[in-house]
Amino acid sequence: MDNTERGLDVPHLPPEILQMIIKCLADTHDDKTLLRAALVNKEWLDPATDFLWRSPPPGALAALPRPRRQYYAAKITELYFRHIDEGKYHSQYKNLQFTRLTCIGLDQVRLRKNQKLFLSQYIQPRLESFSYWGGHPCEDALDRLEADCPRLNDFHAIEPLELIFDAEKLNKFLRNRTSLMNVEFGRGWEYSLPKEVLAQLSELENLQRLDIVPFLKPLMVREVWSDPENKFKNLRILHIRLPSVSVGVLAACTPLVDTLFLEVKGSEQDVLQALEPMQQLRHLELEFHNYDGGVQLSVEGIKTLGKLPDLEILLIRPWTRTRAYYNNLKASWLGDDEFADMMSSLPKLKSLVFHVECSITLKSITSLGKTHPDMYCCDLHGVFVLDDWSVAPGPVLPNLRRLAMDAPDLRGRTR
Repeated sequence: MDNTERGLDVPHLPPEILQMIIKCLADTHDDKTLLRAALVNKEWLDPATDFLWRSPPPGALAALPRPRRQYYAAKITELYFRHIDEGKYHSQYKNLQFTRLTCIGLDQVRLRKNQKLFLSQYIQPRLESFSYWGGHPCEDALDRLEADCPRLNDFHAIEPLELIFDAEKLNKFLRNRTSLMNVEFGRGWEYSLPKEVLAQLSELENLQRLDIVPFLKPLMVREVWSDPENKFKNLRILHIRLPSVSVGVLAACTPLVDTLFLEVKGSEQDVLQALEPMQQLRHLELEFHNYDGGVQLSVEGIKTLGKLPDLEILLIRPWTRTRAYYNNLKASWLGDDEFADMMSSLPKLKSLVFHVECSITLKSITSLGKTHPDMYCCDLHGVFVLDDWSVAPGPVLPNLRRLAMDAPDLRGRTR
């Protein structure tokens, strides 16, 4: 006679204990073990599938029988469409409710003519991150994101979401979605990003990171940001492309930024000098888009780096997909002594990428081992004769994880 026939209750694990067991299994990232746990009984099925279905590939849901899709759709917290071919699933899921969804990522969408892009099923109150790469407009997405997503923190739009761009509609979304902390406008906005939207971005109270991929025009920058009062109050990370004449205007508005990815076109203004107001910088990546006349870094510009005493990561190089344009960025006056002065003014520096044509020798790299023993990345342009290192008494840079040289030279047996 079993326990049921005797009138005894079969013991059950308390829900919180069962949840802890399932979580321990999930932390091992062993889906096969989790799947076995889901098959123990009905009591184990629900919490185990909660973890198994947190972030499935989109096709996994389509492979289920239609009556079962809603059960699993309600468990998904992150959903990323990573291939154009996966866009076909949007119409199949339009009647589902993704009630736990926090992150949705949409790769380029390619639909047949006159087909509509359905996204409303993903735009739920728990949504925190929305990424859209473009390819097919979704006319109601902005309205839904504004009205239904009070937790939305991240908004990434590589292209406009609508076929006919409405600046006031986008501004209304930015004004009312006060939860936004991270905003990105990609390459598809090159001709669609008006100054009104830039002005609205600079007034977002909670904005901490901003990425603007298209190059901004000098007149637009001057009209929007010439008055730094009450601009970018909490911005900490900025990725932007500007003409050199506009760098100073922006720097005056962003003194609290600690991470700057800046791509510059033109050389009318000394960019390094223009960055002087940004004295909170800890991470600076500066790339120059100059293939014709090139850029000559000035003594004053390099000295300005010394006014950024908290800098830990510094990258200065020409922007190029290859490495064929080093000679477009020069500092012919910069030798070992000047390099040592520059580094002494940056005592916290741990990562240096300096693709500038100058006159430094192996002496400069060796000296870093004494002045910056914690440096983990060193990437320098130049021809360095490495013979001295063949008799070095110990590690030159003991904590180094990356070393890159344009043209190292070792002669004879010592190599």
